[in-house]
Amino acid sequence: MAERAIVVAAAILDATGERVLAARRTTPPETAGRWELPGGKVEPEETPEAALVREIGEELGCVVEVLDWLPGEAPIGESHVLRAATARLTAGEPRPREHDLLRWLTAEELDEVDWLAPDRPFLPHLADALTATSHAPRGIFFEEDDARSAAAQLRAEGWSADVVRERYHGEDDDEDHPWAVVTDAPLLVLELLVDEYDGWLDAPGDDGPDGSLAPEPLDLPTAPRRVKRPDR
Repeated sequence: MAERAIVVAAAILDATGERVLAARRTTPPETAGRWELPGGKVEPEETPEAALVREIGEELGCVVEVLDWLPGEAPIGESHVLRAATARLTAGEPRPREHDLLRWLTAEELDEVDWLAPDRPFLPHLADALTATSHAPRGIFFEEDDARSAAAQLRAEGWSADVVRERYHGEDDDEDHPWAVVTDAPLLVLELLVDEYDGWLDAPGDDGPDGSLAPEPLDLPTAPRRVKRPDR
């Protein structure tokens, strides 16, 4: 039996490692409307890593760095086999060229889209690869240009930064949804950018570090405390 040709797919993680990018196919007709990890075929004399970087550049117009290959592989028909790797953005913003829609998914949201069959065996490993953080800090901006400018400033300073469309819980329509910048920059750096662009900071800790309600603040005194001293 002839050796199967290799197809590679990228599980592109956002700056915090909390979300992965999924892409919706438009062709061929039998796969249109279903979701996949973007990628493509490895050319002769090309390494899987080089093929993945090339394919993502062609499909999404951005540059990625391969981080780690997920365990296993999945057959595609009789002649190809799929391998998948986690990756991170190093330049550019993902924009669909050969797909009609992109979506950032958390580990809890992986089952919300209809994945192609070859991608499904990688989903449990991908869920494990995503961080357990349920609420990473984000800068929220109401204009896309502001969000992209803020992200560009963060990258220029050496931080990772991704721009994603923030969604209201339970709603899929993007209309009027704000833009979020997800970054590994310190909270103070992000807070300064949010102030500059008149956005707001969405960060853990507002309700206590463990998600519980913070205790009520103590009543502060309104006058100097008078201590009664014993008579001498």
